[in-house]
Amino acid sequence: MKKNLFALAIILGALLSPNLSNAQFGVELNYGMNGSYEPSYSGFTHFGGGVSYNFNETFGAKIDFASDKFSIKNDFGTETGTSNTRISLQGVVNVSNLIDDRSFYNNFQLLAHAGAGLSILKSDINTTGTDHILNVIIGVNPQYKVAEGLYLGIDASFIANISQHYNFDGTSTYVGDDVNSITGLMYNISATVSYKFGDNY
Repeated sequence: MKKNLFALAIILGALLSPNLSNAQFGVELNYGMNGSYEPSYSGFTHFGGGVSYNFNETFGAKIDFASDKFSIKNDFGTETGTSNTRISLQGVVNVSNLIDDRSFYNNFQLLAHAGAGLSILKSDINTTGTDHILNVIIGVNPQYKVAEGLYLGIDASFIANISQHYNFDGTSTYVGDDVNSITGLMYNISATVSYKFGDNY
């Protein structure tokens, strides 16, 4: 929770900072559903945000963070799980501009994004263990411009955690003394709010 509040404070500070009053910069917040595969989980426990930079009307990049909580009921009827915090660097493409000019789409735009970063996975069962993981992410983000610089949208992202040593239910993937890792598969479907400073597009 403290990490989430700290990240939110950074983004709010960016919104209020006159130094970012440049058409190429933006900030975003998102909240919604996350889910995992084997073991299966879905719930509204995803929170994230980021800072973006547009090189031009079509191509850009962003640094984003996310916090996800997984709580899965085991065979004994108790719930165990993990918390997953990640940061990633992603490239962003405005697919609408690649298809046709913006005048055709008016206030609608479709963004695609992909990249990689680092994740920290903590188990509810093994509270002394922290898993540091490489993540790979790909997603789409349709947006609609509701006011000057302000966009509302929906983001759907797929994330692969490479060399994950805990299952999403918090159990270890170790077999005896042997190290065993998996590629943890998860997704986010969230509502997004984005603001672009000095938006002239």
